[in-house]
Amino acid sequence: MKIKSLLLIASLFCSIFAFAQKGELNRGKASYSKFNEVKQIGSAALGVNDLEDAKTSLEKASQHDKTKDLSETWTYLALVYSDYVLLDSTGGADEYKQKALAAIEKAKAGEGAEEQAGNIDVAARTLAQAELTTGVKAFENQDFAAAYEAFNAGLEYLPGDTLFSYYAGLAAINAQDYPNAIEKYKTLLAHDDFSSLSQVYLDLSRLYLMQSDTTAAIKYAKEGSTKFPENQELATQNIELNLQAGNEAEVIADISSQIEKDPSNAVLHYYHGIALGASGQNDEAEAAYKKSIELDPESVNAYINLGGLMLNKGIEVFREASKLPANEQQKYNEQAKIGNKLVDDALPFLQKATEIDPTSSVAWQNLKTYYQLKENTEKVAELDEKIKSLN
Repeated sequence: MKIKSLLLIASLFCSIFAFAQKGELNRGKASYSKFNEVKQIGSAALGVNDLEDAKTSLEKASQHDKTKDLSETWTYLALVYSDYVLLDSTGGADEYKQKALAAIEKAKAGEGAEEQAGNIDVAARTLAQAELTTGVKAFENQDFAAAYEAFNAGLEYLPGDTLFSYYAGLAAINAQDYPNAIEKYKTLLAHDDFSSLSQVYLDLSRLYLMQSDTTAAIKYAKEGSTKFPENQELATQNIELNLQAGNEAEVIADISSQIEKDPSNAVLHYYHGIALGASGQNDEAEAAYKKSIELDPESVNAYINLGGLMLNKGIEVFREASKLPANEQQKYNEQAKIGNKLVDDALPFLQKATEIDPTSSVAWQNLKTYYQLKENTEKVAELDEKIKSLN
């Protein structure tokens, strides 16, 4: 029995001794805990005295032989310093930020680092929160370059964080820093669960277009429209870019798919006409343009393209007729009659285009071509003057 009692006393003595050696560390932790309780209810400023007490004790612990190599000591110092960064409004945040970063590194290398991993992460997130606050304030003041710097700094503490990446990209766009905007947005593409991913694809496509990189612009518009088939903006971006790049055949199916979803969209039928016409499907293109006009009677581009398409069909008939030998005059007359009918059918659309947009030189040029085919020199001269006046 005596042996057991002595052992118990020795054990108790050792515990008291260990507590004494870690006294400053424990006092620092206790003070920080009090501060954190106040902070959690949204009144961090009221706990500044406890935070100061925690700093004093923990800095002493960081110098004591028994606690200076413990991860726990540096972790709590990192927490204290990072909260000073978050609270600071006197310009001393940079000093505390550097102290917090140094403390985090020592915490990671210290004894018992694995046990402190959660608190180390909290310290990093607190630093990130401070950068977020700074960045949001700068963004609201339209200092977008400063906002980008703050959001980008947040990524130093939370590498790969989607919120900071998105905000940094958005700030860079507003600062017209397009290369950095592209860099930040591209890091988000691997996060399928990111709520604004469809917008990221759309913005990436637009950003590359602003950089005159049409290939990349099409790539991200296509990827985005494939991943988000219900997003009309991405679908339209993909269609428009491919039409501009001369890839009409590649988007016929895409346009058809969008028309099925939105059959009353006049612009989609207009795009369909462009794609079909460029692919040699002229009758289908004509029908698409007419549908666009039916849905939007003021669709000047549909009138221009339809009139031009019908004119070209007539011109092609005339061209083939001109190849006939002189002894096939009757056949020539028959072909010429067909050609005249085609160009006459185009006239109402050609005229309507000039009425809707009297400033369109293309519309007036198409109408001039009609009168050239009709060999009406007086009208051609009149239209030449009109076109010159527009230039």
